[in-house]
Amino acid sequence: MVCLAMLAPAATAAARYTSHVPVYDLTAAAGFWGPESVPEEIGWTEVPGVSLKPGMFVARMTGRSMEPLIPDGSWCLFRPCPAGSREGRIVLVQLGTDGVGENGGRFTVKKYHSEKTVTADGWRHDRIQLLPVNPAFDPIEIEPEEAGDLMIVG
Repeated sequence: MVCLAMLAPAATAAARYTSHVPVYDLTAAAGFWGPESVPEEIGWTEVPGVSLKPGMFVARMTGRSMEPLIPDGSWCLFRPCPAGSREGRIVLVQLGTDGVGENGGRFTVKKYHSEKTVTADGWRHDRIQLLPVNPAFDPIEIEPEEAGDLMIVG
C-alpha cells in the first residue's frame, strides 16, 4: 500500500522507475466496474523495497470484492501485463466505452480466468470471467463478443 502523503508533483530523472513511480487518478473498482474516466498522471510516489521497472504505476482501488487480499481504499502498485497467459493472475482490467477515447473507460481489479478453444487459426475465447476473492461477490462474466472491448492494463 502506498501513502498519498508521499505524493510529489514530479520525480527527478534519476528517481523515475528506480525509487519512484507515477500515480494516476484512476479508480479501479473491486466490485463491478468503476466510473468512466480517462486516467491522468497526478504525481510520483516513492516505492521502497521494490524492484521497479518502466511502465509501473500506482492507482487506487475501491470496493470490497478483493478483500481480504486487497482492502478497500488501497493504493496498489501495477506493472504492465507480461505476454503470455493471464490465467489466475490478479489484473487491472479496462473496459473501453464509447466516447472516452482509447485510454479511458471503466476499470476493475479481479482474478482473471478464461476458457479457450483451439482453432485452425490459433485459439478463441469461449468464456472470460473476472473473479473476486471475496465470496460475497459474483464474478463478472465477459461474453466472447465483448472481449475486444477489454484490455489488461496491469
